Amino acid sequence: MIRLLADIGGTSIRLGWQTDSDTAVRDATTASCVDYATAEDALLDYCKARQIKPHFLVLAVAAEIAGTVVDITNNHWRFDAAILARAIKARQYLLVNDFTAQALANSAFLEADFQPDQSIHKCLRTGYSNPSAPLLVIGPGTGLGVAALVPTPAGMVVIEGEGGHVSYAPRNAAERSILTALVAKYGHVSAERVVSGAGLEALYHHQTGKRLFAPQIGNGAVNGDAACRAAVDMMMQSFATVVANAALSFGAGAGIMIAGGIVPKLLDCFGQSGFFERLDDHGRRSRFLANLPVFVSLDRFAGLKGAAVAADSAFLAGRISPA
Repeated sequence: MIRLLADIGGTSIRLGWQTDSDTAVRDATTASCVDYATAEDALLDYCKARQIKPHFLVLAVAAEIAGTVVDITNNHWRFDAAILARAIKARQYLLVNDFTAQALANSAFLEADFQPDQSIHKCLRTGYSNPSAPLLVIGPGTGLGVAALVPTPAGMVVIEGEGGHVSYAPRNAAERSILTALVAKYGHVSAERVVSGAGLEALYHHQTGKRLFAPQIGNGAVNGDAACRAAVDMMMQSFATVVANAALSFGAGAGIMIAGGIVPKLLDCFGQSGFFERLDDHGRRSRFLANLPVFVSLDRFAGLKGAAVAADSAFLAGRISPA
């Protein structure tokens, strides 16, 4: 049996496949969502190019999971997962949030003897990890994803949610200023409005009156542009507030795994951005946060690997549906 694995974000779709006899993810590739009118077009093109006929479709999507209809956040794609599975002639499918897949890709992290591979999980700060406690998996990209990986006697369980859409919580005058500007534009301001690619663009515009795309701002920050660096620093400090709140809410004593597409590109700035100072400045629970190890996932295809784990997960087995 062939499984087709799809990790669909706001900007990119990552695809791969595997068989029952060999669980390795094959032919992993990334494509831009804007290059395809529909998700169906992207999947059919991939299958045709590799001459595969999947029996099982696993979809990890940057969207709320409520029924079979998927409306990708920050993306023009909208589809019914069951219809999409039938379009590629799959017999069954599984639909999960993209950060459920990201969390499951880090299942080994909660094994007592786990030794991280620095080429995949780069340690940003050592600390005390309790492998019997939840692991927070969180990070900005086109949007802001949040999940918690929880060890149980029956296996790993993921707490799925839409943590990127919690209300933005400013901690200083500069952050209150951007909140005021965004409230005027959007009304409610979620954390994702600030901690994401679009959020970085909004911060830069608010601070300078100029407009650049997020990759340009990131490149500028890495290369020493002061205005770009100021925008990145504010985003990272705001991110730290979201991380602290999520870690406390989940009781993430195993640590923090930063995923998503932005932080790996800005590692040269990360340590001096004020992220750790903000993370650890949390009143009566500062010590708990300061003791948590912090890692960043550098694996571009972690979502596909997590989707494969999801297909074999006991706690998700009840969500596998006939196409």
